[in-house]
Amino acid sequence: MKIKLILAASPDDPLRKNDPFMPLSLPLLAAAAPGHEYALVDLLWESDVRFDEPVDLVGISARHSAEPTAYAIADRFRSRGVPVVLGGPQVSAVPLEAAAHADAVAVGEGEPLWPLIVADAAAGDLRRFYVCSPEPFDAGGRPLRQVFDYPDLQNLPVPRRDLLRRRYTFDTLFASRGCPMDCDFCSVPRLFGTRLRLRPVEQVVAEIDTFRNYYYLIDDTVFGRPSTYDYYLRLYAAVAKLKKRRYWTGQANLDAAADPKGRDVIRAAAACGLLYAAVGMESVDPAVLETSGAIRKTGAKDPARVLDAMRENIRFIQEQGIVVSGWFVVGYEQDTVETFGAIGRFCREMNVLPVVFPVFALHGTRLYERMEREGRLADVGYSNIRHPSLATPAVVAAMDALKRREYSLRRNLSRTRFYRRFFRDDVIHRTIFTFVTQTKINAGLNVACEAMRGRAPIG
Repeated sequence: MKIKLILAASPDDPLRKNDPFMPLSLPLLAAAAPGHEYALVDLLWESDVRFDEPVDLVGISARHSAEPTAYAIADRFRSRGVPVVLGGPQVSAVPLEAAAHADAVAVGEGEPLWPLIVADAAAGDLRRFYVCSPEPFDAGGRPLRQVFDYPDLQNLPVPRRDLLRRRYTFDTLFASRGCPMDCDFCSVPRLFGTRLRLRPVEQVVAEIDTFRNYYYLIDDTVFGRPSTYDYYLRLYAAVAKLKKRRYWTGQANLDAAADPKGRDVIRAAAACGLLYAAVGMESVDPAVLETSGAIRKTGAKDPARVLDAMRENIRFIQEQGIVVSGWFVVGYEQDTVETFGAIGRFCREMNVLPVVFPVFALHGTRLYERMEREGRLADVGYSNIRHPSLATPAVVAAMDALKRREYSLRRNLSRTRFYRRFFRDDVIHRTIFTFVTQTKINAGLNVACEAMRGRAPIG
């Protein structure tokens, strides 16, 4: 069959034309069901979709921000009689809604589902839902195929990176899936489960050895959890032995820096090329950290001194020569406009690159369920949560002020000088990377602010 795979993206996505990371999910699907003629469209970089090409099956992946775009594309293809499969994080969260725009809906991880979908499509026998989850799925009596477990990561296929039309700055891969933290705003535990699953070290290292230079390890935390510290120590020791050194980035949590073995993992990650860690700090308000459940990620043993613990753990990571950005959400009941200023001051004190967004209740998360129970779900322009004091103009103004202050040329140079003193090798390369990373983050925040400014508050 001729199969078109599409990564949907909204026109105002902050990552549009600004995303250096290779999309991984669709190349993995193509590898999971070989023997067909695939074409791949990445709408974060490509301008449009050709609807007039002869194609036998279309697969579309969508995050939350891309949902309307994905549905519009699906409707166009279906109007031509082309069968469409919808999947991705947002579709997995709202499968019954997505079914109105698709011939089949994929819920959960795609590697075990896509071969079933392709085989059924080739036989002209697509089911309405394909589900990968240990929990029973209610399809409302419509045709269903379900895999009652998360996939084993032992022998996954090599992604079809050759399908991508451009070269991305960062290749991407993963070593683990699942997250036991279960923060109330996060959809990862619902999608991938709370049990950590691990790929064989030798397979991960072999994949890294095919990369040209930079790569992004997309694990939920590249520092691991206590149960996986030994795994990551083996992985990073093996990566360090590769003949060609490659630099890399990833997401991380602070709690590893509060554990002696976790600190060993951080040192090992830095030794094998980790340049930059995006750390989900979420808030500088202890009450918000407790409400959301994110306090477990800080490494604080005493909630009364959580900010001191965060400072200590951030400083340890920085001292290994790793640039740290802090990712925060604003919009919990305790937050005010001043919260943006408090985050900025904390990040300035710690030389952390601040990334701040309004909190959004994603379908399927505990936050969404709580907001629904409390009757607080509403389109307020910048978010879907009604807040007692935060309005769109004030939020956009506060984000603008934080962005201008914290990403001025003076601040960028100051942070670059701060990190430079911790770089032990390849100092010029690391210094340039640090400065450029700040300009890239600022560009993404600019787009996000413009998008929010264009949304009229409702309700």
